[in-house]
Amino acid sequence: MLNRTDIFADFTGESSVGLQWVTSASNDSIGIWNFLRQVIVAWELTTRLKNLGGGGWTGFTPRILATLIIADLWLKHARIVLKGATVPIEDLKKPETPAEKAKAEEFKKRGDEAWKRKDYQAASDLYTEAMKVDLTDPVYRCNRAAAQLALENWENAEEDAYVATQLDPKYAKAWSRLGMAKMKLGGGKQAEKAYEMALHVAGKDATAAMRQGLADAKAKINETVKAINAETDQAKRHAMRSDFLDEDFEIVAKVPELHSVIHEQQVEGLLLFAAKLKWPYINEVRDYAEDVYSELRGGGTVNIHLHDWLFGLVLPGKWFAFKIMSALVLSTPSIRDKVGVAHYYECGLSLPMRSYWRCRSVLGRVLGCLPGVQGLCGWIGPCPPVEFEPSLEDSRKPRHIRTLARNISPFNHKSDINDRDRIYEWDDRHHATSIQPNEEINPYMADMKDSSRWIIPEPPVHDISVCQLKSIKLRKLPLDVNIGAARNSTQDLDIENETKYRSSLEFIIDDNPDRPITYKLLTNPVFVTPPRCHPGPKGPHEVHFRELPLYQKNIWSIEQLKDHMQWDDSDSGSDSGQDVMIINATGKGAEVLARAWCSERGRNAVIRRAGGPCFVCAVRAAGKRGLGLGTLIWVG
Repeated sequence: MLNRTDIFADFTGESSVGLQWVTSASNDSIGIWNFLRQVIVAWELTTRLKNLGGGGWTGFTPRILATLIIADLWLKHARIVLKGATVPIEDLKKPETPAEKAKAEEFKKRGDEAWKRKDYQAASDLYTEAMKVDLTDPVYRCNRAAAQLALENWENAEEDAYVATQLDPKYAKAWSRLGMAKMKLGGGKQAEKAYEMALHVAGKDATAAMRQGLADAKAKINETVKAINAETDQAKRHAMRSDFLDEDFEIVAKVPELHSVIHEQQVEGLLLFAAKLKWPYINEVRDYAEDVYSELRGGGTVNIHLHDWLFGLVLPGKWFAFKIMSALVLSTPSIRDKVGVAHYYECGLSLPMRSYWRCRSVLGRVLGCLPGVQGLCGWIGPCPPVEFEPSLEDSRKPRHIRTLARNISPFNHKSDINDRDRIYEWDDRHHATSIQPNEEINPYMADMKDSSRWIIPEPPVHDISVCQLKSIKLRKLPLDVNIGAARNSTQDLDIENETKYRSSLEFIIDDNPDRPITYKLLTNPVFVTPPRCHPGPKGPHEVHFRELPLYQKNIWSIEQLKDHMQWDDSDSGSDSGQDVMIINATGKGAEVLARAWCSERGRNAVIRRAGGPCFVCAVRAAGKRGLGLGTLIWVG
């Protein structure tokens, strides 16, 4: 059922869940009732999985998993409230002159006379003629409801009586006739409410018919409850009980309203996100977001993405990161209209005094280690502001930024080390510690067993140099020819949304502004931070003296990185340690530069931070028999 595409939505292909239940002529919207049906079917599937257990279930496509998540969120975060449909009195036809009003009254008078003659159809027709002149008079509606009751047209009577109560909520007779219509339709609960309202508004003028109607409604309710309890057939009893409970959800003359039960929690979360990322407009967000749900309930409208956030209907992953930043921007009135919602998930956000980037974008991965930068909900920030090359007239205008960087494979697909070799690494001796062809076995074994020959390699020495990020530069790339050809008919905002930028970082080392170093972020590398290792007898792990040279070469300082060439590693062998380039990033701010270098040269890297694995384990993790990334950034 849930794999159907004709009535159910694919939430993996839409950035908004709320769009699916908004009334729209577009085929992209399935409407409120199909949306609720999808939620119910997903709930049934979840219930079966919980209760039946076992295996053999198939068909769990990404869209089915997304539906299960949305259904769970919906049932926890939203509730349906049925409210009486309001009558737009100001739009109803009114008599324009006293003569027209007199004409309507004449029809009403003739209808009353037909009623007295018990000619109920004629009475109904005459009341209808009066209503054609004046739709705002509740008496015409109420009288026609009485005629329809006499004609046993219960649904028509119910509608007329309800509209009369809306035209004049203090019209006791209209409430009484609404109660009678509900009783005739079998709704004891609804009739009880109508008669109670009739008695309430009538006060001391309440009639015996109203009191008798309320008594009949209560008697019907009691009778129904007794019949349900007395029924022994479980299927019949279930059906009777369902019909009785369904009276509470009578939708005649009702409109469904969808209410969020977690909007306060969502606003609190949005404010916490803004505070953690040091959002410069947080006071605006606080003033706007605290009241936005009240405005929505009062008939106002909000952007559909903010609507989704208030209801907590957000899928995890890229959808969540996209939605929380969209909600933050939409809750910031001063930039909302200038920025709008990003057209692509991976877009960053440039503000006049700072910038924010998606964690998985190239700038997010490179700048994520900057001091003071917070990573939260798929975003990092605040980062320094960007500079455009060439400079734009409105360079300080808030805008979404879409950077271009080539993704690189996490592993070298040409490696001669297969998965089996990785798994059985400890069964394979390293070349450096293997017995040599001209070596006797007994001296070799004695050398291996000599504890003094096992040494802890020294990690890279602490670098005292200071690296400072001077600027983030963005170079605008040419538009796609198809977009450029349609430029005359395309809005400027659409052009900006399709524009891509090449990013680069400019650094200064040791306060030497005359020799800045620039790295172009051409690729989007993968950085891995391994956990700490299990310590050996001496704490950090030891290596044999024969293997020690492998950990003492191919170490590069950040000043040397710009001169590094690919063939500088060409003499490396295939053993652990030999195939790893080690970048000494122990200096202040050096890690950012090391990451930028990896992006320019297309290198993935293992990053060892303080508290991480020992030097030996970090090198092996980056080596071919580890993760195979080939580069180790040693931070400390």
